[in-house]
Amino acid sequence: MEWESYIGIQRVYIQQFRRSLLEYTMNRNALFNRIKRERSNRNAISPIIATLLLILIAIAAGVVVYAYVLGFVGNSTSNTGNSQSVISVDNFCISVAGSKCGATTTYVSLTIRNVGTTTIASGTNNVNVYLTDVTSGTSATYTCSSTSTSPGSTMSCNDGSSVASIIQGDTVSLKVVMPDGGTASSSTKALA
Repeated sequence: MEWESYIGIQRVYIQQFRRSLLEYTMNRNALFNRIKRERSNRNAISPIIATLLLILIAIAAGVVVYAYVLGFVGNSTSNTGNSQSVISVDNFCISVAGSKCGATTTYVSLTIRNVGTTTIASGTNNVNVYLTDVTSGTSATYTCSSTSTSPGSTMSCNDGSSVASIIQGDTVSLKVVMPDGGTASSSTKALA
C-alpha cells in the first residue's frame, strides 16, 4: 500500500507540473505577443520630419563639397577670361649708392623674361614693381613702362631714384606685376 500511495503522490506531482508548464507556456506566449504588439505600435519619427532631415543633410553635404572644391579651384568670378602673361625675373640688382647695377646711376635694375607662349603687348599700363626689405620690413613701389615682349625675349626695367631705408647687405624681395596680372618674384642682397 505504501507504494500505491507513493505512486498516487507522484501522479499529483506530475499533474501539477503539467499545469504549471502549461501556464508558463501560455504566460510566455502572452508576454511575447504583448511585446510584439508594443513594438509594432511604436513609430520612430514621422515621415515629414524624416524628409526634412534628409533635405538638411543633403544641403549640408553640398555646402561642404562646395567649400572643398572652392579651395582647389579658387574664386573664378575674378577671372575676366583674359590670359595672364607668364614671366620670370632673370636679373635683379639693387644698389644703395646707385653705382653697382649699371653704367649709369641705377638703384634698381631687373630683367623680365617672357616665358609664356604669347607676346606681352606694350601699352599705357605700367609694370608695377614691389620691393620689400626683409631685414627691416620696409617696402617701396615703383613702376616702369611695359614694352612689347615676344615669347623668350626680355625687357629691362630700371629705376634711377634712391630706395630709402635699404642698407647694404639687407635682403630685398621683389614682386613684379604685369598689366594683365601675370606675376614673378625674386630676392637678392642690396649692394653698396
